[in-house]
Amino acid sequence: MSDRMNALYWLGWYLCRFLAFRFCKLKVEGAERMPKEGGVIIASTHTATLDPVILGCAFPRPLTFMAKEELFRFPPFAALIRTLGAFPVRRGEPDRRALRKAISLLRQGRCLVIFPEGTRNPNWQLRPPELGVALLAAWAKVPVLPVAIFGSEFLMPKGKFFPRPTPLKVKVGELLWFEGDGRRESLEAFAWQVMEAISDLSGRPLPQREKLVAAGRSK
Repeated sequence: MSDRMNALYWLGWYLCRFLAFRFCKLKVEGAERMPKEGGVIIASTHTATLDPVILGCAFPRPLTFMAKEELFRFPPFAALIRTLGAFPVRRGEPDRRALRKAISLLRQGRCLVIFPEGTRNPNWQLRPPELGVALLAAWAKVPVLPVAIFGSEFLMPKGKFFPRPTPLKVKVGELLWFEGDGRRESLEAFAWQVMEAISDLSGRPLPQREKLVAAGRSK
């Protein structure tokens, strides 16, 4: 799917954007910080299933997403989400194929959404970051745009099958560039830098990195 978007993406984008702004009073702060062209990684909080849709409504450029492999097991649904910009990734293990796909898309100038915590996190405290966002920023040489979503956990609570009107907000931070040497220490430091920016945007605390490192060494 090119930056001009295909017809289905356009249709979904206009419909969801209308509903988000009309019924959920979606507010976007800092949308001008999204580069108008070129590859960029959107690193966002993730508390609810509809977060990718909300991010799509917040930005005028088409987004691509890494989605868990399980979502692609039903062929009709897999075809739909592929058309809308998603591609599969295996969770819990390094997925080289998904990484190569992501790097290729970024080098083509696409916008790629990553949830650096690795999965949905409904808790107030943020989780430690996975290394994926740092790896992609280092290998594709593209910036990271930190983002925080507010209110999505109330949009379609657990046990509900349809969204309900609820106020939504998206806050966009400053672009971050990886400037390390590619070693694991540099990647970890950048991943935490991204999460610290997300923490500042969201107001949600991070676990103390030093305690996590010490706990890891004691095992």
